Amino acid sequence: MSLTRTQSDTLKQLMEERATDLEQRIRETLPKPADETTLERTGVSQDEVDDATTNAEEHFNHTLHRHYVDEMRQIEAARERAGSGLLDCCTDCGDDIGYQRLSAQPFAVRCLDCQDRHERRAGAQRR
Repeated sequence: MSLTRTQSDTLKQLMEERATDLEQRIRETLPKPADETTLERTGVSQDEVDDATTNAEEHFNHTLHRHYVDEMRQIEAARERAGSGLLDCCTDCGDDIGYQRLSAQPFAVRCLDCQDRHERRAGAQRR
């Protein structure tokens, strides 16, 4: 069952809204200039504990940034699939992904059954 025009338009709108949100989050998590010390940025000197906290926060910020960029790439790929009429086509088996699933995650590439198999295989490989 293919998506209706209304469903397709709704999913495109959801992706557009998420992309706009991600653009802002990506800007907010851009790394700070390396040559700028905390003293220069804040006017406050740091001790070893402050340095460790700052390093942990920068690592977390970097992780968030990578996550947001990855999600943006997934949305861009979904937009391309939508343009080709393949947004609701599972990349593994070719069956329909389903509107409910795409409503929850518009950039999903697998139907529920294939996603379940994919996650089980990935979990088994990590062990």
